[in-house]
Amino acid sequence: MRARLIVMVVAAAVCITACGSTPDSAPPSSKAPLVPTTAPTAERVAFVYSYEPGDHHEYAFDLDQNLRMTVEAEGDENLLGENPPEAIDVTTSIAGKVTYDITDGPAPGTRQISISGVFDEMTVGGTVDGETIEEGMLEEGTVPDLATVPDLTIVIDERGRLVSIDGEELPEDVAFFGDPFSQLSEFTSGGLGSHFGPEFPEEPLSVGDTWSFTQSDEIEGLDATMSITTNYTVTGMEVLSGRQNAVIEFTTETSQVVLDLGAMFQALFDAFGDMSAELEGETPDTAPEIPNITFLITVAPSSAEGTVWFDQEAGIVTKFARDTTTNISMVMDLSDTENVARTAVNMDLDMHLSAEKVEQPAA
Repeated sequence: MRARLIVMVVAAAVCITACGSTPDSAPPSSKAPLVPTTAPTAERVAFVYSYEPGDHHEYAFDLDQNLRMTVEAEGDENLLGENPPEAIDVTTSIAGKVTYDITDGPAPGTRQISISGVFDEMTVGGTVDGETIEEGMLEEGTVPDLATVPDLTIVIDERGRLVSIDGEELPEDVAFFGDPFSQLSEFTSGGLGSHFGPEFPEEPLSVGDTWSFTQSDEIEGLDATMSITTNYTVTGMEVLSGRQNAVIEFTTETSQVVLDLGAMFQALFDAFGDMSAELEGETPDTAPEIPNITFLITVAPSSAEGTVWFDQEAGIVTKFARDTTTNISMVMDLSDTENVARTAVNMDLDMHLSAEKVEQPAA
């Protein structure tokens, strides 16, 4: 059904490989990672990561998502398809594990982290057009898959600055490096596919200190911009598993983003239409008409807040929690010489992600 195609296109537009945020910062240091000393008190001390080649860190996580989606469709049924859902309210709960495997980075003072994960449990509940979801009720493509199993490789320096993702070096003046959807996955995964730890400033820190990072750049190829500002505060100390941890609270504010994907999807539809016509032996005179497409995605200004527990002596995050709220709206217009159809989708998404380091057995 074309209705399913429309919703699957929506899902494809928001479910692209996660890659995490990349705040502005200085180039990686050429010196070896600093060795942390004592936990933060009135005396300021350096906050740095102490990942070592061969390290294996495992985090157990829980991710809860609540998606409220409305679909308004009007116009010719030949373009819309049959009976698209009008109201979806779905809660998804996922439990699993994320692992960090550490190797040397390409430059002194950097470490490569291979991040992988597994979903051990997943439950889905809610309603579609007022009917309670039951097993087998949700057809493929009816609801976007908003979280994907983490599978990426990053390089960071000892302060946590992101240097590269999957081998793609990040120039200091280009935050999005050619993937127009790279940041949308952060909105829809709640931070699951990125490094849990913050980027630390060069200056030593103590309880009460604050710092912030802002990234702002054009999204290449789509004439769009995005600005993300994250503010951090060391609010105190807490003992976890017998060790002192610095408690770091953070808030993130993201500007509105407008993505005009009409030209991209028009080219895809034209290409698939031509391919289908060739396979079926159609000529330009007999082939079905390819509709004209307008496709606009607007990500409203969004916010996130959370807490990081950082074992400053060991140089590693031991616990992470983040709440994210965002709104994404999409408008798709399809038209040919005789008919017009319009589909408007509005999604409100609330997410809570919590992760905690799993204690490894003694060697």
